[in-house]
Amino acid sequence: MSVSRARFDAIRRDWGAVGSWAVWAPARPGEGVKAGVGDLSVLDPDVNLDLLDTLTPEVVMLGINGSGAPTPQPFSNFHDPSARANHFKLRYAYRETPFWGAYLTDTFKGVPCYGAKHTIEYLRANPALVRAQLARLREELDALGSNDPLLVAFGRDVHGILQEHLGADYRIVKVPHYAHFLSKEDYRTQALAAIDEYLVSSSGMPGL
Repeated sequence: MSVSRARFDAIRRDWGAVGSWAVWAPARPGEGVKAGVGDLSVLDPDVNLDLLDTLTPEVVMLGINGSGAPTPQPFSNFHDPSARANHFKLRYAYRETPFWGAYLTDTFKGVPCYGAKHTIEYLRANPALVRAQLARLREELDALGSNDPLLVAFGRDVHGILQEHLGADYRIVKVPHYAHFLSKEDYRTQALAAIDEYLVSSSGMPGL
């Protein structure tokens, strides 16, 4: 499923500060594994003429909360080339798979980032915030215009929250968090295996 230019522009305008797409520029031979991750020209349909046909809004990949303030440049979330970021693993894991071009976002926006454990404790202590944020997430998902999106949760914490609050309405699968101490090769193997197992078990049909 591709995305129309009108819908793409609307998503960039309304959600570009917090969301993005699972499309990254490649690292050229001889460059480091993180090279090109921050190149956002690939998310410009006036530059990347194949972009709109590449996007897959039927798959939405979700973290728990951003690592800082909303990004000033649209679609730069999940495209951090800094030494502390591991988004290069996502690029490696999903390239040349049906999940390349998926929509990327965080479940909670503007929530203080204390690390995973403290973030979960903060959310549990603020149930009204959780309800408000998940209502906003539903609006974001609706904006994609997809029919039955598969939600891919990065890690156990976000999977548990999504399953509890959205499990009645969405298909949700857990994959390892890309920050785990895994090589990019092992991350790809484990993430794709988790999705494949979920698709097979939930539909009875062959997986990837």
